[in-house]
Amino acid sequence: MGFDDRARPKEPVRANFIAAYTLAQIGAFLSFQPLLQVLLPLKAGAIDPANKALVLSQVTFYGAIVASVANLLAGAISDRTTSRFGRRRPGIVVGALGAALAYLAIMQAKTPLALIGGIILFQLTFNLCFSALVAVMPDRVPDHQKGLVAAFQSLGNPIGTAAGAVLIGGVLVTESSRYATISAVLLLGLAPLVLGFKDPPLPKADAPPFDLAGFLRGLWVDPRKHPDFAFAWLGRFMVLVALSLIQSYMLYFLQDAMGYSRLFPGQRAEQGLAILTAVSTLSNVALALAGGVLSDRLKRRKLFACGAAFTMALAMAVFSLSPQWPVMVAAYAVLGCGAGCFYAVDIAMVTQVLPSQRDTGKDLGVINLANTLPQALAPALAVWALGPTHLNFHLLFLTAASLAMAGGLAILPIRGVR
Repeated sequence: MGFDDRARPKEPVRANFIAAYTLAQIGAFLSFQPLLQVLLPLKAGAIDPANKALVLSQVTFYGAIVASVANLLAGAISDRTTSRFGRRRPGIVVGALGAALAYLAIMQAKTPLALIGGIILFQLTFNLCFSALVAVMPDRVPDHQKGLVAAFQSLGNPIGTAAGAVLIGGVLVTESSRYATISAVLLLGLAPLVLGFKDPPLPKADAPPFDLAGFLRGLWVDPRKHPDFAFAWLGRFMVLVALSLIQSYMLYFLQDAMGYSRLFPGQRAEQGLAILTAVSTLSNVALALAGGVLSDRLKRRKLFACGAAFTMALAMAVFSLSPQWPVMVAAYAVLGCGAGCFYAVDIAMVTQVLPSQRDTGKDLGVINLANTLPQALAPALAVWALGPTHLNFHLLFLTAASLAMAGGLAILPIRGVR
């Protein structure tokens, strides 16, 4: 049978696959979230302390644009890979090794241009790895297990982010040890899945044909023919723009607006971010598991995804009030609840509204634009919201809250999933 809609997986996946897939997700997020949240802001500040927000915005913008294109191409490549090592495995391995080299280039950067070059190399290679990794789920997991597997898959983000923040922001203090660590965890986290999961070779006769014009046309998914896919994309896009604003600029908020080092003498703002991330992770993990499992049992995705987006909007609105540290910690816990539930349920919902099983890699690449384009839009919004002083975090957080609310509302019209 070819890779068409009749080829949707039917055989249940076992616990060892779920464990290896979860570890791979954790390794991926532990490697790149500290880069985006801690290492790039610190590197931008070291290169140009007076204009660090602008440098960070430029680096993030160009990286996100490259990531958007790279993920689409990587998805199409993995859909057509006929290697004897499997359909997805080659992209995961080659991309991970390239990303490790990209970390070295970023660490060595001494100018904004060099930093942009390093992040472009990273986005090219990491997206080759990550797009193939994400495509493993619709390849292997049947619909009735998607909520469960998505719940465990979604643990990669909070656990990886928290562990990375603690290691990079608190435990490790030298630049070389930080970059060596995120390289190692990426490779080691992927190893059990790469070595153990079933990835049968794709027969050459079943490989989707490729031509550039057809590929470019295929990137447009007609919302009139696939409205559920369009609404899922739009909802995810707006929610992730909001999260990008929070995650990318929270370190600067702690440094420049809250004055974390003044509140807690002898402590660095990175350590404060590590505390917030750890608190968020606890609530994130709990709600991810609960949301994913309950959405399977109740056969309802929209209710959980929409409610999660509204919860995140509430936390972001609290941030805009410039709260004291204890309130920030509580609000970050609420943000973790919303983010955990949203990530778990939304990815399960997305994999159920894909236009075709034949082109899952490409279609997930289109969905991934809702992950990468926010990283391009968020810096522009941040520069506007922060204003000439780079300190108007009140408007920044209100903008994020509004986007999260709108993202939740965009999910409601989906009809193919309850």
